[in-house]
Amino acid sequence: MEMIAGLNKAIDYIEEHLRGEVDYNEVCKICACSLPKFQQMFSMTCGIPVSEYVRNRRMTIAAHEIVNSDIKILDLALMLGYDSPEAFTRAYQSFHGVPPSTTRKEKTYEEYHRASVQIQVYGGKFKMGTKSIMKIETERIIIRKIQADDWKDLQEIAISKESSPFAACDHAWPTDDDGIKGMCNYFAGENQFWVVEAKDLKKVVCFINFNGIDENQKLDIGHVMNSTYSEQGYEYEALKALYNYAFLELGALSIIAYWALDDEEKLAPLYKLGMKVTDKWMENKFSPDADGTTSQFEGGTFTVTRDEWITNPAE
Repeated sequence: MEMIAGLNKAIDYIEEHLRGEVDYNEVCKICACSLPKFQQMFSMTCGIPVSEYVRNRRMTIAAHEIVNSDIKILDLALMLGYDSPEAFTRAYQSFHGVPPSTTRKEKTYEEYHRASVQIQVYGGKFKMGTKSIMKIETERIIIRKIQADDWKDLQEIAISKESSPFAACDHAWPTDDDGIKGMCNYFAGENQFWVVEAKDLKKVVCFINFNGIDENQKLDIGHVMNSTYSEQGYEYEALKALYNYAFLELGALSIIAYWALDDEEKLAPLYKLGMKVTDKWMENKFSPDADGTTSQFEGGTFTVTRDEWITNPAE
């Protein structure tokens, strides 16, 4: 429980310094950890990056000051760390949906409450945080439930998958229009199938399958990437966000994935995320070779635990 106590003390410090400068070196001393580790722990437990939390809390303080005092916008902006009243006003309107002048006139505003980290126990498993996430968004990607009209992008992913030298190491996917539409319609009606949408491309580049979580809180996450975009970092960014989501929202104690050990391209982001090979096995390929015979491939189980994820946060 020391981690929880440290986080709450760090939040106390942040709250005390919202009207001035938040010294993250001091925050790290309070938590006895590095800044990357603190950022990872905060995001996992509170469901929001610490920078966004600070911004939201400051916008709440700003509205309170505007409604309950005669403070000038310039003074308020400087107090909350903004270089100019214009920058402050943009941030204020982005959060509250109205400019400060409207808040002062109408005396109503959005409020983002202070965080407090607790552990909730449900039938023998624990869950940290309370924020429900229906969509995960980072600077470059959106992770969301798959929709029926994603079928064209899913078709590109299917063609990429079936063109891979390792296609026979998994069940075959259809690549024709009717087959993909039917599969996409089915996926859209289930809760376990998600996709990764690249914001700059405005298209789906990766398919995600939450295969299930067992009685030991071990979560199996599978994914299929459109290889055209493998070198652009979307895959790693998405998996990092998903692992955070799984450990935070789903109460997972470990995450596993299965794949062919020789597929270096697909395994690269898994290794980068700290996953390790915990088991090896031989298995028949899912389709015959060119000569009609069925050969085998060496597969592996890749695992990262929640403790490992917090102790050695991904970059």
